Amino acid sequence: MNIEEKKSQLFELYGRYAELAEPFFASAVCEKGCADCCTSVGNVDIVTLEGLIILKSLKSFDSTVQKDLHKKLKHNRKTKKESKYARCAFLLADNSCSIYPVRPFSCRRLYSIRLCGASGPTVHRQAWQAAEQVQLAIRQLDCNGYMGHMSYVLQLLNDSNFLKTYVADEFSPRDIQNFAANHGISINYLAQPMKQ
Repeated sequence: MNIEEKKSQLFELYGRYAELAEPFFASAVCEKGCADCCTSVGNVDIVTLEGLIILKSLKSFDSTVQKDLHKKLKHNRKTKKESKYARCAFLLADNSCSIYPVRPFSCRRLYSIRLCGASGPTVHRQAWQAAEQVQLAIRQLDCNGYMGHMSYVLQLLNDSNFLKTYVADEFSPRDIQNFAANHGISINYLAQPMKQ
């Protein structure tokens, strides 16, 4: 399956989850500008395929905005390395998302039925379980890719050798072994269903 077919299937999985979760999202208190999930919920993990889509979207931004985002991603990586919460690099000053149409599944799945604050989001167990199943399906779709914090996966994709290998649907974990070990990157084909 080529990259374009995988992208299409990825958005189908997003849509399937949105349909499954719609009854739960109806009770969400989230609204545009509420950015607790984007500033204090830990990791925004993505698969390589999602990173590729995000990078393509970034190319449509003005060059000044692109430079600023790359600077924010670098700061984000530094903050994550220090094991601190990092404000999402794609969060704008008004707390809206600059990549909302192509945001990763880690963002799409988050909502809360109570105001978050220090306690974090409160979600329905059924929606969480459905999200875990969809996340596994996404990893299986991107079987020759990787999963990890968004800033690290995007850094990988900015390496021309890695990008060439990935887009050719080849697989070479040895090439990124040290980077993966130091940044919590996991191999998608090893992903297993969670035990209930």
